Amino acid sequence: MVTLQDIALAVGVTPTTVANALKGRGNVSEATRQRILKCAEELRYRPNMLARSLAQGKTYTLGFLLPTIANPFYPEIAEAVERTANQHGYQMLLCNTLYDSALGQQHLDRLISRWIDGVIIMGSSMDISAASMPFQQGLPTVLCDWQEDEVVGNFPQVSVDFRTAGRIAAQHLLDLGHHHLAIIVDEPQQTLRLEGFCSALQTAGLPLATEMIEQGHSTLESGYAAAQRLLALPTRPTAIFATTDWMALGTIEATLDAGLQVPQDLSVIGLDDIAISAHIRPPLTTVAVPKFQLAKEATELLFGLIDETPDLPLSRLIEPTLVIRRSTTAHTTDD
Repeated sequence: MVTLQDIALAVGVTPTTVANALKGRGNVSEATRQRILKCAEELRYRPNMLARSLAQGKTYTLGFLLPTIANPFYPEIAEAVERTANQHGYQMLLCNTLYDSALGQQHLDRLISRWIDGVIIMGSSMDISAASMPFQQGLPTVLCDWQEDEVVGNFPQVSVDFRTAGRIAAQHLLDLGHHHLAIIVDEPQQTLRLEGFCSALQTAGLPLATEMIEQGHSTLESGYAAAQRLLALPTRPTAIFATTDWMALGTIEATLDAGLQVPQDLSVIGLDDIAISAHIRPPLTTVAVPKFQLAKEATELLFGLIDETPDLPLSRLIEPTLVIRRSTTAHTTDD
């Protein structure tokens, strides 16, 4: 393994000068720095990360737990977390829990055994009791987009105002003149979205009927099946809010398979704004979660915990926004 001493001997400078040049600091002339960089490249020098970790008491590694990579929402978050981590000189270890809290616990144990500096845990990866374990042991831990039916108290977290997201979806459909609205929701994990949706309808004097609430499981298949049930009702809805884009895509597919058109016969709105939503036919109207902001703030909060930043706000709430595309339209027929 090539060392700083080897480069120093080859260039004719001290190891300290080599170290400063490679890190871009210290009083090193540009000519000398270029000679050192050229020599390091020719000798294929690689920093000794173990020595660096031992010297600084850090592994420069983060853990990231998510519930599934099958839903495009989560890989988009993971990519943004990794990008932010890399900007801080960190690498990321990703673990997929498959919505299994016990498997998530195993992943956490393995990550901790690798001496990670901190961990970000996405909602639905595990329950709060399992997620709190590393935090209680002193490991910097941040919850991101946590499930809406669990109270996390003072746990460091970054989430989205999902109650507002539900209200935004309802208000958009109401503004288009829809009175027969339905929702496909992954209960109880997404209870705030349901509450916001129902609240807006109640305020408009159009309380949501029980038969217009269908259970989904945040998958395309469950959205398809739930939409089939809603479309089979004697009085079918004119608009459906699916609380994830993935379920909304299933809803559109079920509608088309039933011989109906979107949005002429049924308006569909989702939530997340995953990348594919803008490219299906028709492009999906959705309540957008600012995924890069969500991931960046969660990662920056984790670095604040790692660095023991004083007076650090431990809870951050991100506002969603409406993205209008072509899967929703005005309802013009008489009710």
